[in-house]
Amino acid sequence: MFQKILSIIVPTYNMEKYLSYCMDSFFIRKNLSKLEVLIVNDGSTDRSLDIAKEYASRAGDVFKIIDKGNGNYGSCINAALPVATAKYVKVVDADDSVNTENLDDFISFLSENDVDLALSDFVLVDENRIETKKISYDFGKSLIPMEQICATERFKDMEMHAVTYRRELLIKSGYVQTEGISYTDQQWIFAPMSTIKTVGIFNRPVYKYLVGRAGQTVDPVVKIKKMADRTKCVLDMAVQYEKLFKKVTPVVKSYLDARIRPNIQDIYLTYFSNTSKIDKTIIEEFDKRFKEIAPSLYHYIGSLNLHIRFWRRIAGCTILEKVFCKCFTVMLWIKLSF
Repeated sequence: MFQKILSIIVPTYNMEKYLSYCMDSFFIRKNLSKLEVLIVNDGSTDRSLDIAKEYASRAGDVFKIIDKGNGNYGSCINAALPVATAKYVKVVDADDSVNTENLDDFISFLSENDVDLALSDFVLVDENRIETKKISYDFGKSLIPMEQICATERFKDMEMHAVTYRRELLIKSGYVQTEGISYTDQQWIFAPMSTIKTVGIFNRPVYKYLVGRAGQTVDPVVKIKKMADRTKCVLDMAVQYEKLFKKVTPVVKSYLDARIRPNIQDIYLTYFSNTSKIDKTIIEEFDKRFKEIAPSLYHYIGSLNLHIRFWRRIAGCTILEKVFCKCFTVMLWIKLSF
């Protein structure tokens, strides 16, 4: 019998401005004894570790610290999963927070329903913590078989902020995230889905996702700057895909296709429209490795996207590639302008 119901992993790197707000949101009333918060200090050089220690001293049975050298997002998940003790596990970034009242009731929901995956609504908030948008997962009932929900477009568009896993499934499957890079939150909602049989739906927002902070990985400027990280993340997902796609059911495979396809296409299309800002060797190496490690997926992506298929044919000719990318950028500008 689990003493703790929910372990929340909080990857933390130089988050002194946001960490206290995040930690304060975990002080629930009814189910505090069933909550475990693992603050993973990823080699912070600011006061993040000191702030974490303050909360661990206030409620040591709830707040626990993992202090490690810098290894980026995935290393925080990998360090925390074996240490977590609760039945379920969720990730909350240190600059984000939760709805305290709804988290309390969510833990009650997890205590009362034995599921492999729990989906909860979440909201987007600005720097003033004002709600700007709600993302809802209302499927009409609270318990749904994976084979049924996995076929829906709403589920395929799901984001990591909504996800809570049965921790045992992650441990048994040997789940690890790529270390040393950003963007591995995409891996959190990829391969683990192949282990899910039952899904619970909690139709109230738990996660509060901060949007608009300078330097966030979703920033287009950052996405260009960190193209090497993105290609590494996607290649590792492609390796996972090759291992899984023949083992899972057609419905689950359709989910994996829907998750990995946009990530792959976005790498190529970002390069086509930003050739002056991205080292071509990064894309060439990505394309080469992609073909080597996941040939079926490689050709599938090419069959779906004419631009990618054409670029692969002319990439070796500098002049043709420049003309192609220029035309692509103009067409993209026209599309976005009208």
